[in-house]
Amino acid sequence: EPSADAIVAADDEEITVRGYAYSGGGRGIVRVDLSIDGGKTWINPELDTRDQSPYKAWAWTLWEATIPIPENHSGKLEIVCKAIDSSHNVQPERVEGIWNHRGLLNNSWHRVTVNVK
Repeated sequence: EPSADAIVAADDEEITVRGYAYSGGGRGIVRVDLSIDGGKTWINPELDTRDQSPYKAWAWTLWEATIPIPENHSGKLEIVCKAIDSSHNVQPERVEGIWNHRGLLNNSWHRVTVNVK
């Protein structure tokens, strides 16, 4: 959340971004990096680990952050997120290096563009 191409009012001062992350193999999510400027600057949203051990995590980790929208911004915001697990595995930035014909294991950074009007 928000969904792709959502409209955010230009007079809103902030945007709330929510999502989920999962690593596999029982590795918990220890950090999520979130950006609203295409990855130029990053913040760390609050993680809801539901008392999961970082080494025995078998469920999604929910996260949420409220981020100020830059003053006098209009046009598009590119929201980007990436997750890091307890073994310090990080999602790859782009799909090109991991692409395959079946489309499997595409775990590159998630990107959503929203419109500020």
